[in-house]
Amino acid sequence: MTQAIEVSARTVEDAIKKGIAELGISEADAKIEILDEGDSGGLFGFGRKDAIVRISAIEETESSEVDSMIEDEFVDDETTEVVEMTIEEQEEIEQSAVKFIASIMQNLGIHGKMSSYFDEEGTLHLNIVGENVGGAIGRRGETLDALQYLTILAVNKNREEYTRVSLDIGGYRERRIKNMAHNARRSADRVLRTGKRFTLKPMSPAERRQVHIALQDYQGVKTYSEGKEPERCVVIAPDDNE
Repeated sequence: MTQAIEVSARTVEDAIKKGIAELGISEADAKIEILDEGDSGGLFGFGRKDAIVRISAIEETESSEVDSMIEDEFVDDETTEVVEMTIEEQEEIEQSAVKFIASIMQNLGIHGKMSSYFDEEGTLHLNIVGENVGGAIGRRGETLDALQYLTILAVNKNREEYTRVSLDIGGYRERRIKNMAHNARRSADRVLRTGKRFTLKPMSPAERRQVHIALQDYQGVKTYSEGKEPERCVVIAPDDNE
């Protein structure tokens, strides 16, 4: 069984550094769960609470936790084609998403800074940083997933063309994607060593898409999905055409 430790420190980043040092692993090899973002406290630091994280080493056969709640009623993110949008359309969508998330954060009593941009594939990225954002992340990112799903609903309401949205708070999702990509590459190395295909655990469409992206230029292997939702999996197999 994988050893998991809970570590506290003044900030989340300090807790992560302390935890991976104690386990003797790199951050890329660590599965990180933010339990409490902590609190900087009021005047002179009175009432300050340490941040708490749970850290364990990623096992070779372990898939990541759910990063997204994008549902198939909209699209399978593995196969969606990029839709060309005008600058005006992007600005309208971006403003709608920012306004929607800002109202939710305000109602939750969470304050921070938000940045947003469209990537080359037409995905809208929303990033929020600030203190005390743990309540918007939730245990194992469940609240973050729900907020992202609601934002997708709001952005795509009454629109014919689908727009992907990726919401990250406090860098949580970025760390999860980093861990997922690392695990995918380790599994690909196993396929190259054994010459046998390897099936990852069931994932959401967005998770599967991240695995495909991580291994799209990985020589000697190919990826494809098989099975039906919610048990649909990514298969990593030797590439016979190499």
